[in-house]
Amino acid sequence: MITERLKTADGVSVGLHHFTADDSSPRPAVLLLHGAFTSHRVWLRGFAAYFAERGFDVWLADLRHHGVSDREPAPRTWWFEDWITRDAPALLARIRERTGARPLGVVGHSAGGVVALGVLARAVAHPPFEALVALGSPGPRDLGVVRRGGAVAARAMAQLLGRFPARALRFGGEDEGAHLFSQWMGWNIRGRWQGRDGLDYLEALTLARTPYLGVAGGRDWFFSPPYACREIVERIGSPRKDFHIATALDHPGLVLDPWATEQVTPRAAEWLRAVLA
Repeated sequence: MITERLKTADGVSVGLHHFTADDSSPRPAVLLLHGAFTSHRVWLRGFAAYFAERGFDVWLADLRHHGVSDREPAPRTWWFEDWITRDAPALLARIRERTGARPLGVVGHSAGGVVALGVLARAVAHPPFEALVALGSPGPRDLGVVRRGGAVAARAMAQLLGRFPARALRFGGEDEGAHLFSQWMGWNIRGRWQGRDGLDYLEALTLARTPYLGVAGGRDWFFSPPYACREIVERIGSPRKDFHIATALDHPGLVLDPWATEQVTPRAAEWLRAVLA
């Protein structure tokens, strides 16, 4: 695996890892975007190798404040939208530079899927990738009492501490910045993904034409229940959109559980191969 660090538009270094390390291959490329509290390493538990073995040119990202990327220089410096408007565009542009006209798909887990959806919403006329698979990426409507309470409490904790303490809470190995995490939680609490510039991301996605596969964990009742993931499928305007429920898996299990190799990765790989052909 070859690792490089790219500069975003605001001067932050983010990590890009070429898992298959073969620019001469005619294979379709796929970028794997991690979710909150983790890094590119989440895909090394089997997901990246599975895609590589089935003929994909695999790339892994580290969004800012994760993995080998720069850490937040001071509390409350970065926003969730920095992942959408700065990190993801830099990563996608570099992959395009390396892969040329070959088709490119994106697979995002949880917040990583939301980031890819945000990128798509801002570029529906000229999307920077040809297909998107979102694993456990929920829409913001109908949180319910328990999920809404969790989002409110999580946002308050992040603002109070200047970060969300994911490691202390055993949610994952990476803490999240206060504004970064709070902006995303705020979108869910308000039931609307509204950018700082006023863009309504969900409304913009009704104009999208990029093929979309949403995947939900049947045992994910809190983070991204199937009904919440289905909301994105219903809202996005893509002519080719599909939805799959991995019945035996919870939220992290969509990537980490051994059952994912039977219920998630084959479905995602086959779907991408079909739409990128």
